[in-house]
Amino acid sequence: MALSTGLESEGVHPMGEDRALPRFEAVLKSMEQYLQPLFPLLSCPPEPRAPIPMVVADSGKTKGKDKERKASLSQVQPEVADDVILIADRHLLELPLEGLSVFDDGLVSSLSREFSLQMLCNRLRREEPEGNMKKESRGRDLKKRGAARKPGKGSAPRIVPSHCVLVDSDSFKFVADPYEEAQGPEMLTPVSVTREILERFRDTFTAKWTGHLGNKQFPSQAEWEQLLGSCTGFFFYGMENFLSHILVERLAAMNLEECQLVVLLDLAQSYESVRRRAGSSESRSELQLSLEEPVETAILLSLVGVGSIVASQWPTVLQDNAMRARVLWENLLAVGRPIGRTVRLLQEVGASEAARHDESLHAWKDRPAALRPQLQGSERLPITLNTVLYGLPHQAIV
Repeated sequence: MALSTGLESEGVHPMGEDRALPRFEAVLKSMEQYLQPLFPLLSCPPEPRAPIPMVVADSGKTKGKDKERKASLSQVQPEVADDVILIADRHLLELPLEGLSVFDDGLVSSLSREFSLQMLCNRLRREEPEGNMKKESRGRDLKKRGAARKPGKGSAPRIVPSHCVLVDSDSFKFVADPYEEAQGPEMLTPVSVTREILERFRDTFTAKWTGHLGNKQFPSQAEWEQLLGSCTGFFFYGMENFLSHILVERLAAMNLEECQLVVLLDLAQSYESVRRRAGSSESRSELQLSLEEPVETAILLSLVGVGSIVASQWPTVLQDNAMRARVLWENLLAVGRPIGRTVRLLQEVGASEAARHDESLHAWKDRPAALRPQLQGSERLPITLNTVLYGLPHQAIV
């Protein structure tokens, strides 16, 4: 479902996007009518999640403390299980399911997609504690590191929910616009925005991140594979589809179970990127090209072992991806939100309310108005529902 051409000359929205809004609203309306019989099932109130007690070996000295332990456990408030995972048919995944009105009641903290119950079970199984000392020790180390991360001055304390699977921020890799095809204001280009994020969080999270900025050190196919195969998280920020940059058949043969999170800010286009992709498409079959579609990309990354995938559903522009990058990493790193709640925050940024209500957009206040998110009206726009999450919603970076 293409909502715009995605082409841009000076980093502004293409002319076709104004005409795309009525089409988008028509899709939302038709989707509402089609799925309305399921609303009673989707609107069930969230159930409280009981706290999980710690398993401690009996040392013979703990019997006197049983009452204290039970009392302290009873004082712990149960967490609300409000993370919704939609297991949907392949064709339904083409639709902006996150825009259904049944999810607008404020009871859902995160909304992620899944391809099958088996795929979900596989992701959860990989994250289950194995009971060995090595993994338990690593988990404790990550929790200590997360608690030691200090937010910037004037920021709220960084609190990661206790039920989250922790992702080691020291093992992140990135690639930003390796062909340097972005055309527009410098502050909106993937290279510039990525450099800004790396500098902003250098003292707390990104000091050990490694990767490629622009085409000064263009990554070879072997370097792509090395980056993806040696990380806990991967950030791609560039033009066209992510899979147009690497060999799909080589990626399909990899094992990326150690890669817990992939963030893809792609699908922006320029005349240079369109020309490059057109040239490379001549030597590919229709079947190979179909794998570069957004849903197929998420399916492939899931099959090779990635736990959570943040991706776009349709073409976008530099300005919107710049906003997404800053909001995503501000919330994932500075605030400590789980990936599911962070993506849901982007989906709920309703037009003119964005800068007024979202504390994570404070970083925009000193920027020229032309470089801030330009959302108008109170309706759900394609920009707010473009970013979706596949896989586990309860992973958090420490």
